[in-house]
Amino acid sequence: MKTTATILKEIRQHYQISQAKLAKLLNTSVRTVQHWEQADYQPSGTAVRLIQILATDDAVYTALTNLEEENTIMYLEHDDQKFTIMGVQFRNQEEYRATMNAIISNMYEGFEPTKEDVQDARRFYDEGPISAQEMLAKIRTSTNRKVE
Repeated sequence: MKTTATILKEIRQHYQISQAKLAKLLNTSVRTVQHWEQADYQPSGTAVRLIQILATDDAVYTALTNLEEENTIMYLEHDDQKFTIMGVQFRNQEEYRATMNAIISNMYEGFEPTKEDVQDARRFYDEGPISAQEMLAKIRTSTNRKVE
């Protein structure tokens, strides 16, 4: 089994980043990362989880880097009690949670959902997935709207 120190070094080598960059991604100090890499002490809490997923999922690195660069907080208007996302009502917790997870996952990649996007996701539960042609038409309409 690999040590945390080894995993941290491998993460930095894999992403070709400095201890300072890793510290910024993990929201800690450079000195703390140095201590972890020297096995002086072990990370705990959220840092452990972030290190684990950074070691296994390149998308997480990309998402953290994007958040750092944009320095913005992502928020999706929702109500866990009423099962609504951006005012769009879902029939049950399962549909609500699945849609929340899908939208939030895409937000890490830069997706900025609109109420229409949430409504489209909601329609999926009633009508099933849309065809490729319908999707392309929506994209074209959306692109034209932004250009105008």
